[in-house]
Amino acid sequence: MTEHRLAALQRRLRAEDMPAIVVSNTSNLRYLTGFEGVIDDGINAACLVTQDAALFYTDHRYSDVAVAASEGTPWEIRVQRESLYVELCEDLKAMGVAVLALETSVPYGRFSFISEQFFGSVRVVDGWLDEIRQVKEEEEIVRIAEAAAVTDRAFEHIVAFVRPGQTERDIALELEFFMRRNGSDGIAFDCIVAGGPNSAHPHATVSDRVVGPGEFLKLDFGARVGGYCADMTRTLVIGTATDRHREIYGAVLAANEAGLAAVRAGVPAWEVHEVARAVLEERGLAAHFTHGLGHGVGLDVHERPTVSPKSHHTLLEHSVVTIEPGVYVEGFGGVRIEDLVVVEEGGYRLLSHSPKQLIEI
Repeated sequence: MTEHRLAALQRRLRAEDMPAIVVSNTSNLRYLTGFEGVIDDGINAACLVTQDAALFYTDHRYSDVAVAASEGTPWEIRVQRESLYVELCEDLKAMGVAVLALETSVPYGRFSFISEQFFGSVRVVDGWLDEIRQVKEEEEIVRIAEAAAVTDRAFEHIVAFVRPGQTERDIALELEFFMRRNGSDGIAFDCIVAGGPNSAHPHATVSDRVVGPGEFLKLDFGARVGGYCADMTRTLVIGTATDRHREIYGAVLAANEAGLAAVRAGVPAWEVHEVARAVLEERGLAAHFTHGLGHGVGLDVHERPTVSPKSHHTLLEHSVVTIEPGVYVEGFGGVRIEDLVVVEEGGYRLLSHSPKQLIEI
């Protein structure tokens, strides 16, 4: 039952006096149609939405499931004969559409091809569906919460699994296998497992480096359930934590808690970032906090809003965001503590429930 999503986009078309829009971003296709079991990352498909109509174009590989999924919905299925976008532009001409909107996310080659085939003028529009997707429906929040629960169970499992002498790759594979075996459709993104000096890189690539005593081990991972993502980071210490480990970890935990306390509907996202950064500033570590505090999560692991010093977004009720301060000391290691929350009118609802006290393994 996603007709209200289509209706919201059609209202935007009328408000902008725009006759039609072509949507081809995979996550936007999933969101807009609500088709279950149809759209995968390799699909050749597009939505053509006018102020009064909704057409879903795909090829013969997906036609049967698309027709079945569209029963009882406003969507009309068009099956590609030879060239999907040539045929789509022919339909636009038959409809008398002279101006067409395309998403900014469309690849340049596709943009050029549509522009050449379409007899009218093309306008690029930014964020129309991102704005609609920012506020999550209850069913979306349920799926994200289920993904977060699988992610929590994976953390409990990996804490019992990790031992000195394992490689980052061993640990990352174990995380992925556990999530897939325990209810995850797949993974929301490639797991980050970074030990020792590698943990000082915010988005380190998993390597064959062996994890050893006296090191931070940063774990950033998330399950995916019903198409929706989770995202969580926890940082461990292999062996016994030193005073330096505890200093950095304590500062990041304090920043995480301050950032969470600042979350509520109606607050500018940049203000939440600054609250957390101020905690690290007080402790002389702000120079080592090198990224934004968080981001939206949904069908994609990075969505609107951005929670960063330059963000122009506002936290909206029922959006889902991460709060993830970090401190990264080159040559020593880094700590990130990331929670996933639902923004509410007077605060937030926590979806990440894994322990945040310093764990020594």
